[in-house]
Amino acid sequence: MEEITSRRHWKKFYLNVFLLTLYFLLLAAAVGLLYKEALSVAGEIFIILICLCLVIMALYTIIRYFKNAPEFCVNTISVTFTRNGTFFWKDLERIQMSGKWPFKFMLDYPREGMMLKFTGSKEIYVYDDMYANTAALKQFISHHILTKPCQQSIILKKDKPATGSSEQFVWYKGSQWFSFRGMVLSLTLAFLLYAIIVASNVGLMMVMFCIGIVCFLIFSGLVYYFGISDNYFVVQNPNLIWIRTKYRLNDIQEVVFEQQHSKMPYSLRIVTKDFESNLYMAGALRRTTWKQLQNDLENRNIKVRNECIF
Repeated sequence: MEEITSRRHWKKFYLNVFLLTLYFLLLAAAVGLLYKEALSVAGEIFIILICLCLVIMALYTIIRYFKNAPEFCVNTISVTFTRNGTFFWKDLERIQMSGKWPFKFMLDYPREGMMLKFTGSKEIYVYDDMYANTAALKQFISHHILTKPCQQSIILKKDKPATGSSEQFVWYKGSQWFSFRGMVLSLTLAFLLYAIIVASNVGLMMVMFCIGIVCFLIFSGLVYYFGISDNYFVVQNPNLIWIRTKYRLNDIQEVVFEQQHSKMPYSLRIVTKDFESNLYMAGALRRTTWKQLQNDLENRNIKVRNECIF
């Protein structure tokens, strides 16, 4: 009996959990180092409560992410989740291979994924970004359970665009430093630099420095930009300059413009014909740039699912 087991994505799951947890713990450490600076018992209690809340947030992040992305095994008869138990395909009432589903983390927000509904159970969500082999899992379900042919022969190649290539790219970008999140990052780094300079405590200086690095990495992940040529779609990052991902236009099934939460930047998701799905946040792009990008993609016969920019 054929089967396939899920694998959590090391970067989109484990690294994301690590950075978020580290961020809360560093904040807790920074606040804790101010304990001796408190002017009263009430101030000391307040600092302790803030530290406790931040530590709880760090633990909540780990627990919530692992609950949202349980490991599971799929075979031709059933699917078994580590948390929810075993469900048989003969009891399947409804399935949607793509779409937005609620992701519980502090506040619910929509996230791209697959929805399964079995008789007598609640809807089960499998989020694309949480697993390294999402494409293989969807191909297995499509081929063995839904008995629909899937284009497994199309393999995504994420090569770096060759230097001096004859391809002429049109770029869709904005100034990150004049965007809201770019200005927040600038102010945050400026404050942390000032705190490092005036700090008399070496431990506090190191914590502030580490917070600055984490903030830079997190904010850098919000400002991707894109390029299109006659044959390729390219994703780059102005800060993490080693990130240069190239897709063949013929490999792309659809492009989704989405916003995972009202406080998050507009993002672009690329879904390829072999069910691969990758999300790139682009907080520096203006609405007019998004509209132009949509028009140029549709002119190249690429489906665009615009969920947020009107």
